[in-house]
Amino acid sequence: MPKEKLELIFAIFSISAFFLLFALAVFALFRIFLKRKNTILLEKERMSIEFEQTLLHSKVEIQEETLNRVSGEIHDNIGQVLSLVRLNLNTIETATEEEKIDRMDQLMEKAINDLRNLSHSLDTDIISKSGWIKATERLFNDLAKTGTFRVAFTAEEILPLLSTEKSIILFRMIQEITNNIIKHAKAREIKFQAVGNEMQIVLSISDDGKGFDKATASAGAGLQNLENRAKLIGAKLYIHTEPGSGTTIIIHVNTIE
Repeated sequence: MPKEKLELIFAIFSISAFFLLFALAVFALFRIFLKRKNTILLEKERMSIEFEQTLLHSKVEIQEETLNRVSGEIHDNIGQVLSLVRLNLNTIETATEEEKIDRMDQLMEKAINDLRNLSHSLDTDIISKSGWIKATERLFNDLAKTGTFRVAFTAEEILPLLSTEKSIILFRMIQEITNNIIKHAKAREIKFQAVGNEMQIVLSISDDGKGFDKATASAGAGLQNLENRAKLIGAKLYIHTEPGSGTTIIIHVNTIE
């Protein structure tokens, strides 16, 4: 074979090998670039989630601190004043006004009890000590005592334990839901159910009220609070409703941190 032809073949082979190696190098660099880019994006997303979680934690801590202060003020000041007023009423001895005094005494007793219940529902320490399910049962008993609602409360006798933080936030979610029912649903019946296993607790709160359109209500402060709190404890929140058909809210809470 002529020398010139061999040299040409060798040159073509060399050039082909060079471009192949160049292409492989470019591909390898591109893979490294993509990997680094993905790492940066994941890190950025992780930092964003952590920042959001920190903000939510701070917001909840501020809210709980405020609620504790309000609870203390109700218990120490307003409750004490009402108790003194009731004592003074009981010292009045006027036969002609006895019926009015008895009625006023009953009203004062009701106000004191209502304030005590409100104070307990706001007090974080009581929730953390007695547990969220006991606090919830007390909340629904108070609803039943008003005579405004037919209340059905069912919960498994033994539910998995939750951390103190999760217990407080979960109870605040339940309060938010019941407050929304009282204010907006025009319901006559409220049902609560709690079941659980070693992996999760599932809550269901439903009412027979007027329901609502989720598309137009999704930006509301109440639903936003629920979603933020659910996100904070890693819970799943499901809302089933439509106008005229009542509302059912289901919460799935993982028991494993």
